[in-house]
This record gives sequence, C-alpha cells and structure tokens, in this order.
Amino acid sequence: MKNQITISNFDEDTKFASITVNLEVYSLQSIYAAGYVFLDKAYILLDQDKGKHIQVHIFSKAGSELKKLALDFCNELINYAHYFSRVEGNSAAIKTIMQRVLFSVNPKFAEEAEEQEIQDLLKELEKEDSGKAKK
Repeated sequence: MKNQITISNFDEDTKFASITVNLEVYSLQSIYAAGYVFLDKAYILLDQDKGKHIQVHIFSKAGSELKKLALDFCNELINYAHYFSRVEGNSAAIKTIMQRVLFSVNPKFAEEAEEQEIQDLLKELEKEDSGKAKK
C-alpha cells in the first residue's frame, strides 16, 4: 500500500512539522485549499520532490499544538478532496441550475436560446432531408 499521507519531523522547539502528501491520492488544488485554511494559524511551505509527493511544512504561528495542527491539516485535505470531487460530479447539474437562474432573471435569454435551438433543429432536418433525396 502506498503512503497517502505521512506526518513526520515534529520539532517542538521550532514548532515545525512535515507532512508528505501523495499526489495520486490528493490533488494539488486540495492541498492549496487546505493550506489556505491554516494561513492564520501557521506558515505553510510546499515543496515537491522528484516523485509524486508534496512536502507540506507547517510552522506554528501562535504556539499551537503542532501535532493537532498537522492532524487538522490532514482533515482539511479530506474535506477539500471530497468537496472538489462533488463539484466535479455535480458540474452538469450546477450548470443547468445556473442557466435556469439566468433565464429566469432575463426571459429574453430563454427566448434567444429557444430560437437558436429551433434553428439548429431545422438545419438538422434539412440535412436529413437532403441526404434522403440523394439516395
């Protein structure tokens, strides 16, 4: 089993922890989002090795418990990985909802879209008719 996350190098003197994150499991977007949550509590330094891993170095700002910060970072990784996978999975529904919202605000958009759809259907029928006539 590949290491998904490895927390190592707790240095209580400098309030520093290293977390190794596997990019095959967590996207860079999720790592950035999780790091952003910690900007008020910690300094975050990211470093990519030659393989498929990102080193996340966390330095405590306010003397917070280092192990708790590292484990909270891991929880945020899971949170954002789930969030981004749901957004990707629901993108078609989100697009449809946004279109309906825009159309309800300005019915002219809906009329133009319907007219364009009718024109496209007519062109499609003409192509089918011309194809049948050639046979």
